[in-house]
Amino acid sequence: MCGESSSVDINICSKWQNSISDLIKEYEPRNIFNTDETGLFFKCLPEKTFTFKKEKCHGGKHSKERLTILLAVNMDGSEKITPLVIGKSAKHRCFKGINSFPAKYRSNKKA
Repeated sequence: MCGESSSVDINICSKWQNSISDLIKEYEPRNIFNTDETGLFFKCLPEKTFTFKKEKCHGGKHSKERLTILLAVNMDGSEKITPLVIGKSAKHRCFKGINSFPAKYRSNKKA
């Protein structure tokens, strides 16, 4: 859950929901796409864990290392666009020698 929903005016949303059917009626479902981005914190540990009695469990700082992933698909699901992954490193050592990858990778120092 993100905090973005509180910044949206409900009246504008309801007006948009009423007019969207008129906007998309000229298009076939295969020509209507939805896209969204998400962050993948790949080094972040879980917030909760099971421990035995009398076992010490110490927390620490959460890792902020992440990848941003962009996903897109059309309305009927017949066309799924290759995911776009954005990370900080231009050339990851772990990808060395890999000729094909199921996603497009780009780098950005501020990602």
